[in-house]
Amino acid sequence: MIGIIGALDIELNHLFEHMVISHTELIADKTFYIGHIKDQEVVVVKSDIGKVNATITATILSLKYKVKLMINTGVAGGVHPANVGDIILAEGLAYFDASTSAIDDNPHGKLGEDPIIVETDPFYFNQAKNVFERLGYQYLIGNIVTGDKFVTKLRSIEKISKRVNNILACEMEGMAIAMTAFKFNIPFISLRGISDVIEDPTQTTSFLKVSKEVARKTSLFVFEFLEVFNASN
Repeated sequence: MIGIIGALDIELNHLFEHMVISHTELIADKTFYIGHIKDQEVVVVKSDIGKVNATITATILSLKYKVKLMINTGVAGGVHPANVGDIILAEGLAYFDASTSAIDDNPHGKLGEDPIIVETDPFYFNQAKNVFERLGYQYLIGNIVTGDKFVTKLRSIEKISKRVNNILACEMEGMAIAMTAFKFNIPFISLRGISDVIEDPTQTTSFLKVSKEVARKTSLFVFEFLEVFNASN
């Protein structure tokens, strides 16, 4: 079974339109939709916004459903050279708002013994690249950073940019999902469609206007990826 996580309804609606749902389960305040997409058994769930919600959701997928792969899909704010409509395939994820440097020697973004960056699974990462090529999507490969804030100023990610290079997107759930998958030894991939660009004067209006269409593009990727996954397993 594959677990698919999005934070917002718009990030999952297109998946539900093509999903055969066998049943649902309510755990905590999360509804888990169990069924099939492209003949692949999946569980699809809206985590809601933020790192706590994402961690709870990913932990349930790990323990209750014992998924063999997690896919995090949705929209994000872009960092130059990413533009609205681009899809970012994450090489790795990190926190932009985590720091204990006032009391220890850990660099910004690193908490305790945890890694500062969690890399996506290399096998599925390469499969994802092949899917993007097949779709003909404009996509970029880079790192994505996560924090509990809708970022409108580059200064919010300035400190983590000194530790993590090639940051192309900023969102609110990905690293929490990545860290949970890492701790449970479950492979994951993360992709985000750019709905707005940080510090663009039209950033907030761009998000409101194009996020649904950008989310549709990421959903189309998931459909194709599941087909490739079936063929390779």
